[in-house]
Amino acid sequence: MQLFRALWVCLAVALFAAPALADTGRRDAETESFVRGFVRFLAYHEAGHLLMGQIANLNTHPDWSAADREDYADKLATILLQPDADDPDGIDEIISAVAGWLQVDTSLLENQPHAPPQDRAYDILCLVYGSDPASFAEFEEILDPSSDCTGLYQAMREEMDSVFRDYGDEMGHSVAIVYGPPTGGMEAARSFLIESQVAEDLKLDLEADFYLTHRTTIQAMSCAGKAKPDTFYFDTVRAPNPENDHFVITLCYEMIDARLKYGMRGFEDEEDQN
Repeated sequence: MQLFRALWVCLAVALFAAPALADTGRRDAETESFVRGFVRFLAYHEAGHLLMGQIANLNTHPDWSAADREDYADKLATILLQPDADDPDGIDEIISAVAGWLQVDTSLLENQPHAPPQDRAYDILCLVYGSDPASFAEFEEILDPSSDCTGLYQAMREEMDSVFRDYGDEMGHSVAIVYGPPTGGMEAARSFLIESQVAEDLKLDLEADFYLTHRTTIQAMSCAGKAKPDTFYFDTVRAPNPENDHFVITLCYEMIDARLKYGMRGFEDEEDQN
């Protein structure tokens, strides 16, 4: 849990004052663990959109705004990645997701339906704490006492079990994984994603816990010139027959490349001062 300890030092001071990103050029074990946790959360966030589209039909909910859907996808991702108190690797990765949001330069965000990065970080911590307040008691010092984190977690868990999960014996569609060729110097990002097994873990979680009704693919690719390269995204490829619609989660190598370069800048600096 070395990463967890390093990041926890700075969470209280960073939660409402996220540092801007800077290229460190470093690739140590802690940086790679940090990036893996944030990348995993982004992938599972897009899986939240996929589940909302395939199973619950919430992506077109008439009473939900785009912001509502993004917030719900974050909550689904957190529930799917919820670590047990005795799972140090899982704790490190979910804390890395928090830290990743705290490093986002909000000045670069324009016309986005997502909540501010600091709010997204806070909501992750709240749900994790709510899952087991005794084991995650350290989080109390940066959580608002008025936040009903336990109630929020229980409500999301119940909704996950009653609306999304299928515990029958019948298997739904399998998930395909495609690693596209890297372009524009994205070779290291592709190798990192393959080594991290993020796509493979997501495939297993989706196939094991949910009944997927449509063809589904997790694709990794160089997105420059094709889509917004600094993120991951979800899309539905429509077919003449809706039963043949293709659901796709895209993981952009550019996002991974940028995170590997930026590393833990800001968090390491804060730790050095303490």
